Amino acid sequence: MATDDYRQRFAEILATQPFGDGLTYEQVVRARSRQELGISSLNMIIVLMNYIKKYTDGTITVRPEWVPLLNDIDGIVSVLREIDAIGVEPARS
Repeated sequence: MATDDYRQRFAEILATQPFGDGLTYEQVVRARSRQELGISSLNMIIVLMNYIKKYTDGTITVRPEWVPLLNDIDGIVSVLREIDAIGVEPARS
């Protein structure tokens, strides 16, 4: 999936959050950081948890190494991409 597709997914999940009401895809594309979108660090974790629940059926947990990446939009996109990659890996016995 292309970066723009992940930005679109991010915008879509934001639109479902009480604090993301009114945020548009265009705003997400222009923003460089979550702060520019008015998203607190706690709300970003909530977004991430909701993304995991929606796209992986809650089968993945938040990883501590993701936290520093959640400040800028490119980092957020990379985390979403990693979540999707992990979500489709076959289960290991």
